[in-house]
Amino acid sequence: MPVKITIDIFSGRPNPYFILNYTTARKVLNMISFGSFARISESSDPFPAVLGYRGLIVEQLGKRLSNRIPLRVLFTQDSAYADGRIAKVDQIDYLVSFVFDQLPRLRLTDNIPSLKKYLESSIETFQLQRSVFIRNYHKKYHHWLNDFYKTHKRTACSCGPLPDLPTWNSAPSIQFNNNCYNYSTNYRTDSYGQPGMAAEQQYNNLSACATPMGSMSARLGALADGLIDLPANNNKCPNSGHLVALVIAPGFDYHWYRKGRNGKWSHKIGGSPATILDNCGNPISDPRTADRGSYVDFCSFMHDIHGHFKIKGPL
Repeated sequence: MPVKITIDIFSGRPNPYFILNYTTARKVLNMISFGSFARISESSDPFPAVLGYRGLIVEQLGKRLSNRIPLRVLFTQDSAYADGRIAKVDQIDYLVSFVFDQLPRLRLTDNIPSLKKYLESSIETFQLQRSVFIRNYHKKYHHWLNDFYKTHKRTACSCGPLPDLPTWNSAPSIQFNNNCYNYSTNYRTDSYGQPGMAAEQQYNNLSACATPMGSMSARLGALADGLIDLPANNNKCPNSGHLVALVIAPGFDYHWYRKGRNGKWSHKIGGSPATILDNCGNPISDPRTADRGSYVDFCSFMHDIHGHFKIKGPL
């Protein structure tokens, strides 16, 4: 099993992937063209930490077939990211076309026709919004980040998590193996926590926030884990614990946000770095009004009381 290709498109559930045999893997790697890698700086194009399609992850799992390509690299339409470095992508169309040809071989998904349409739409949206995200990022991101870490006056969010983005982003074993549910609840499992799995009542229906009788939604799974529903909450911090929010990409995925001790919202999209920005590269004042891409259903705010819940994941 030399090479694994993952479609980086989900935030909560594990991403679909397929494994290439030795011969095919060598052919694919030889067709990928990109420039030299350089350390990421403030002037670099930001990592695409956005909801929806982010790119294709290529991992060399067994015997290394190419020293030219890092062991794990994310290819977007314009850049490649690996180990805190970035390179300009010269040619990625071949890899994208190859992945579409391989969709029937995908693991961790069962409705290929539906996923294909979602993937096509998500790639188009990503390409259209990428320049907007980059422009807003370079315009004010460092100002917003400084404000995020600024010492604020005491707020009603005094029990919320500290602003600790580097804690979730610095080590690959932490960043890649903890998703939005882990980050929002501030509960690290290194196993891609899934709503309801710890309570043996994992979700089985992502069609909507409220699903038919007899099925388990992501919301119900989280309640089984011990979170408390606050449907009437209006973006207000509770007196204990902290506030989280659940949204749904109907039929495909779920995503969580958390409100920290500084009164600011942040989130972590799948195995991407934790961030303070929405899909347009703007800070999040309220998850209900943030640009969430295809995650169009806002389900509810929830109360996370520390020590009163448990989560686990499949990894």
